[in-house]
Amino acid sequence: MPLDFEVKCEDAHFSGDIILKKRNLAQLNGTITGSISLPCDLCAETVKKELNEEIVFYLSDGIAHGNDNELDVVEIENSTIDMDELLASELELIRSDYFCCSNCEGTSLEREF
Repeated sequence: MPLDFEVKCEDAHFSGDIILKKRNLAQLNGTITGSISLPCDLCAETVKKELNEEIVFYLSDGIAHGNDNELDVVEIENSTIDMDELLASELELIRSDYFCCSNCEGTSLEREF
């Protein structure tokens, strides 16, 4: 039976379910919606980015062994899942991508300032 979850951070909303696959391995299926503020990588203007990200990974209680190493696995301790931390990590991954605002879209990185 899946365990539903829902967590919010700023204007981002993370919801979905967690399904136990093995004794110490669960699958997280979720969606991040809403928006986050990002600086443009060219002009540094802050703009809102709309989110609609499907997230699927596995949670391992302790070190993942065997074939689990081939999966996208997040290790947890003592069967405790910090959903706020998972959302914050996913948002940081999104922020680490290259982002260009609509004013700079199509502009070369080689332009002079």
